[in-house]
Amino acid sequence: LKKFAVVFAVTAGHNGGGTENAYPKRFMDWLNERYPCVATNGDQGQHKYVKTNAADSISHFIFWSTVTSIEEFDLVFIEFNIGDSFVNGLPHALEDKGPAGLTKEYQGSWYFEVLLRRLLLLRKPDPVAIITFNADYIGRMWAYPPWFEPSNARKMLFRNNQEPLKIWVSSWYEIPVFSSVIWMLPLAGKKGIDWQFNGTVNAYSTSAWHADACCHPKPSGHLILSLVLAYCIMEEERVMLSYNELDTADGERDFTMDATPTMREPLYLSPQEDDLYVRNNLTYSGFDFTDPSKGEKSWENIIVARDGWTWYADNKDKDKYGYIADGISGGQHIAISLSGGHYGKVELSYVVSYENFGVALVWVDESIDNVHKEGFCSEEADNVKTGMPQRLVAIWDAKASVPKVELLGKGLNEGETNKTLHICLTPRSQNRKGTENKFKLLGVRVY
Repeated sequence: LKKFAVVFAVTAGHNGGGTENAYPKRFMDWLNERYPCVATNGDQGQHKYVKTNAADSISHFIFWSTVTSIEEFDLVFIEFNIGDSFVNGLPHALEDKGPAGLTKEYQGSWYFEVLLRRLLLLRKPDPVAIITFNADYIGRMWAYPPWFEPSNARKMLFRNNQEPLKIWVSSWYEIPVFSSVIWMLPLAGKKGIDWQFNGTVNAYSTSAWHADACCHPKPSGHLILSLVLAYCIMEEERVMLSYNELDTADGERDFTMDATPTMREPLYLSPQEDDLYVRNNLTYSGFDFTDPSKGEKSWENIIVARDGWTWYADNKDKDKYGYIADGISGGQHIAISLSGGHYGKVELSYVVSYENFGVALVWVDESIDNVHKEGFCSEEADNVKTGMPQRLVAIWDAKASVPKVELLGKGLNEGETNKTLHICLTPRSQNRKGTENKFKLLGVRVY
């Protein structure tokens, strides 16, 4: 079993002793003990746990390559109901969602659905199993002030609480759901809601298992979660090996596993959004600087200015191409001619890395000159300053280099022509990791 977890706080062991004490590590240790495996070379193998280092559904939308770059995996845990409550805005939508689109519940669910639909269509090399981990705020709904005022909380079940919505979306796609909170509420409520978090008086209080009033289990709580997963695996095994007709039923079929997957109609995405972001079928224009078959000459007419940017492959195998700027003092500038697309979106893809990469600025105007040459492009840009163009931060927390996809804050409407996209590298600040200051542009897409 090659397991992959889309990680946030509970999966990372927040307030529960870190990743070494969190349920994925406990579960994988149990799998290796219970079901030892053999590697392809005949040696003793290991079930592996891989995490992605992105914090919510929109992070995995932007850093989708952290998923697709994993060569093989079988099982996915998604734990985003808290993370998605911090999603702010819906810039990738191709249509006006109305007042609903202004709510965090809608925004988080939109990105969550994109993630589910992408995973359901993914083959690594076979279809992957998906479990939604509902680590969320429902434990607070019955808590005393200041966490929540129970009578008000019950009157606004769906507001500021993503659990009912995420259960609904998961159910729509027939994806099983676990909770790190619900199973303990009957015990926690034995002495009444006033004592839910009072571990001194109530032996069954939520605080006996959770480290805080939100949803983060203590190490003992993680042991219970891994126990639940182990029990379910063993039940599946028992049914599979029993061949008892009483244990099985004809009637369930996952149509997304077919050679030509059949997907349900999306709940939050428009058909155009599904075509573009899930199926990659929508028409767009752009420039893929990673493709060496086209070569530099194919872009010579659209790159209208270039100072300190070079197109080459900077990896050991010399096969990962892009336009690269490198310099401690910054100021390197590239200008690309663009015209607007049907939906007004301009998408940039670039590399982010743990060390040696920096921050670039991007803007659009009608000139080929670098109007910020003596200003923002010559200043460190670790923090946003008044009037500063949009920042492209190529710094990544994990020890890896991965592509990132980011929208231009102010796009180009259909019919807008003779516009110029500018990118300049800013100087390296002293608090960066590594000694270099690079930026690697992979492509530009307009739709």
